[in-house]
Amino acid sequence: MKQCKAISTGLATAALTVALSAQARAADVACGKPMTLAQKTQRMLDIAEISNVASSHEYYHGATMHQAEIENIWSRREDITWTNNTDKYANRKSFWAFYVENLKNFPKTGALWYHMLTTPVIEVAGDGKTAKAIFMSFGNVSGAMQPGQAMSQWTEEKYGMDFIKEDGHWKIWHLRTYVEFYVETDKSWTDPKANIAAADTIALAARDAEGKLMAGVQREAGSTFDKVHPDEKRVFYPGYTTDRQPQYNPAIPKPYCTFAEVEAY
Repeated sequence: MKQCKAISTGLATAALTVALSAQARAADVACGKPMTLAQKTQRMLDIAEISNVASSHEYYHGATMHQAEIENIWSRREDITWTNNTDKYANRKSFWAFYVENLKNFPKTGALWYHMLTTPVIEVAGDGKTAKAIFMSFGNVSGAMQPGQAMSQWTEEKYGMDFIKEDGHWKIWHLRTYVEFYVETDKSWTDPKANIAAADTIALAARDAEGKLMAGVQREAGSTFDKVHPDEKRVFYPGYTTDRQPQYNPAIPKPYCTFAEVEAY
């Protein structure tokens, strides 16, 4: 018995060693070719800058400085996107309406939005032109909904982000949130009626008087989305419910050479 256990342990150790060695080799290769020391150094610098850009998004967002955020850390391309559990804003125009113009319709006084980025996994393309990254985030959002009425919520979500290098600097290209829950602080996220991130089929079908698509979530602490029109509506990610299996989504990004090989977030 002891001999069998020793053999099993030895095989498991050998398998782990092979897997780690393969991972190490993959990290030393770009587009199928061994990386030079200069390339490795540049990749380290790229990862550090990408991390700073992703974190900068949270600081701008927390200060409700959305226009400055787009102008400073987002790509200049027209195909920038923002996607949440049920809504996708598929170009600069609709994203601007959702993220900048909509914010102008609501008072910023009393807003407290904290989204802390943790657990980063960042994969820079072999050609050095794009990158993919995922993060986990826990936080809270608070704000006045109207005079004398405030709302505070806990939130937990994951991020999938695509970055693109423009003029030697990394910019956000696509941002997707995989929201587990948004729930008022005096309620439980295990209650699907309290968790506004749990998919609501009625909300998915919602349209305004003119027949335009409406945001799946109409309000959260400090903001409303009744005048926002996403380009696409469907269940991109199922929010947390007690009868849902854990989600390996977004998956850990794998090494790639060019962006044509991968799917956008």
